[in-house]
Amino acid sequence: MCSRSSLLLFMIYFSVCSRTGKQPNSLAKLINYSNRNEFTRINVTYDAPSIYEGHKKNIEFFKTLNMEDNDIIVLCHDDIDIISNQEDLLKYLEVTRKPNVGFVGIAGSTYLPHDGAWWNARGTNDARGFVFQGQNPETMMPNYFGKAGQVVVLDGCFLAITYGNLKKIGIDEPEYLETGWDFYDIHMTYKAHLDGFSNYVVPIIAMHESPGQMREGWYTAKEKFMRHHASTIRYSKLPTDKTHGLP
Repeated sequence: MCSRSSLLLFMIYFSVCSRTGKQPNSLAKLINYSNRNEFTRINVTYDAPSIYEGHKKNIEFFKTLNMEDNDIIVLCHDDIDIISNQEDLLKYLEVTRKPNVGFVGIAGSTYLPHDGAWWNARGTNDARGFVFQGQNPETMMPNYFGKAGQVVVLDGCFLAITYGNLKKIGIDEPEYLETGWDFYDIHMTYKAHLDGFSNYVVPIIAMHESPGQMREGWYTAKEKFMRHHASTIRYSKLPTDKTHGLP
């Protein structure tokens, strides 16, 4: 069992899904980042049948550590290296504990363009966030999307939410997507938006190893998602100039 200090108001649990034999260099750094802090824990599930099942398995483990509803779960990729210091990590993750806040992430947009690629909202100044992309600090490149603030959808490389709110939104695999690995981030964050929660991009700085190339399954899932939400997605746009800043 995990015992926590009475001075800790909440714990942060990193839930990671990875594959045996294909761990990126950043995974060891993420594990080390978590292990050196008294307020963070991490669990990695390997070779799960879907990302939903992988995160569920991690959550079951966290429950054995006495995880509480006001604790924070970070659903993240295995190829991110967190650069922000402990103070900033705590400061910006605590946004998840504000009233009516759903998911908090490091990149997203105030609407989902018709092509299903949230980052293309950058063309209309409606994207938000910042991330370094590359395999090491010597070669990483900055990728700026926009100022921090409220969004409709978030990228899945880093998604944080309180355990209590995650239970309300749910983490079950939707039948309409027919895939366990693609578009899960848009599904979950958009569901939070439809359920009345407010999602936010916060300035937590990280390096993401992935070059951002979409697999064939992503395009199939995108078409399924856009058809399933055709009646609402075109109207789900936040006024960018009025949603800057954090709660």
